[in-house]
Amino acid sequence: MVRIITGKYKGRLLKLAKGNDIRPTSDRVKEALFNVLASRINFENLLVLDLFAGTGALGFEALSRGAEKVIFVDNHRGALRMIKENAQMLGCSEKVFVVNDDALNFIEYTNEKFDLIFADPPYMYPHIDKLVHKIWEKKLLSEIGFFSLEHDSGIVFTSETTPFEVETRRAFGKTAFTIFKYKE
Repeated sequence: MVRIITGKYKGRLLKLAKGNDIRPTSDRVKEALFNVLASRINFENLLVLDLFAGTGALGFEALSRGAEKVIFVDNHRGALRMIKENAQMLGCSEKVFVVNDDALNFIEYTNEKFDLIFADPPYMYPHIDKLVHKIWEKKLLSEIGFFSLEHDSGIVFTSETTPFEVETRRAFGKTAFTIFKYKE
């Protein structure tokens, strides 16, 4: 089970889809990520994109803190079914939209701008650089927005190697997250 840390749904547990290809973000990493984000952004009324959504834990945490709408994208039908069930259980189905698609394909055809983008691809995802560049090329992030990418801690992104400015990076053993924003 995955726990929501704070906000409207604090302490609520999310059901998980069966299958060992879904790896939920640990509470420790999720708490650190949201502490960093909370010091930089007000979650009220945000439009959020959760790529490689898996359990949906990151998107639901954003909803719990006041986000207006979350689009969850994953190509695992069981995960998307569980996200829908969790939305019903929390009473927030009207704020949850699920898309059964590959993340890169979704990025290619969407025209929405997001205030907050989460991406938690599989650790050995071969297109991680392409993912970062596509989000930048398609201008999916709003001017005030942040893009959080969870990845293997052996991968280091810098403002010189990506089109975004690296706002911060935190590592926890084999897991790291990097938060990007547009360069000023």
